[in-house]
Amino acid sequence: MRRDLTPVALPMIGRRQLRLAAIGALTNAALTDRGTPVTIQSPGDWSVPDTKVPVVIVRTTGETKTSATKGMAQFTTGCTLEVKAVVVALTGADAQDAIEALWYSVEQALFTDWSLVRIVQQFATVDSALEIRADGSRHLAGIAAAIQCEFYEAFDPLAVAPSPGTWPADPNATAPFESIDIHVDMTRPFDPNGTYPNPPFPDAVTPAPRTQGPDGRDEGFIDITLPQPDSK
Repeated sequence: MRRDLTPVALPMIGRRQLRLAAIGALTNAALTDRGTPVTIQSPGDWSVPDTKVPVVIVRTTGETKTSATKGMAQFTTGCTLEVKAVVVALTGADAQDAIEALWYSVEQALFTDWSLVRIVQQFATVDSALEIRADGSRHLAGIAAAIQCEFYEAFDPLAVAPSPGTWPADPNATAPFESIDIHVDMTRPFDPNGTYPNPPFPDAVTPAPRTQGPDGRDEGFIDITLPQPDSK
C-alpha cells in the first residue's frame, strides 16, 4: 500500500483488495459500448462467447512477495491483475474502433479510481494484446492486459484483524477551499533599520540592521474569498 495514505483497514489479503478495487472502479465507471452497458465479470470465463458481450473480465493471478525488512514478515508484493474486454461488431474496422474506445474507458477507470490507486505503490508494467476474429457475419474484438501491481503487505501474529468494512472504501472527506491570502515581502527593496510587528513570514525576516530583505513588511497583499460572489 502507498505509505503516504492511510491503509485500507479490511481483513483481507492484498490480492483480494486489488481485485475488488478493480471491480469497483470498473463498475462505478458505468462502462458502455456504443450505448450498450458493459457487463463486469470476476473471475469469469476467459473464453467469452459472442452472446455475452460487451463484457469486461477481471481476475488476479500470479503473485510474488519480496521481503521488505528482516524480522516481522513485511513484503513488497507484486500481483498480476488481468483484465479482458470484448466487443462485437459487423466489420473488423468497427470492431477495432469499438474495442479501442472501450479500452480507453477501462484504463481511465482503473488508473484514476481512488480506492484502487490508494492500494498500489505503482503499476509497474502493462502488457496488452489486441485480437480481432471473424465469427460468421460478425467480428469479435478483444484486448487482454496483464497489469503488474506493486503494494505493501505486513503480517503480525499479535495484530487483531480489523472489523469488516465496506468496499470500495469511501474517500476521505475534504474540507472546502474557502479563502487564500497572498503576501509579498521582497528581498529588495527593503528597510535597513525598521522593525515591524506581526510580519507575514516571521522566520524569513532578516534582523535589523540589515543589508537585504525580507524586512517584515507587506509590499503587496491579496485576500481572495472563495467561491466568488455572483456578479449582478
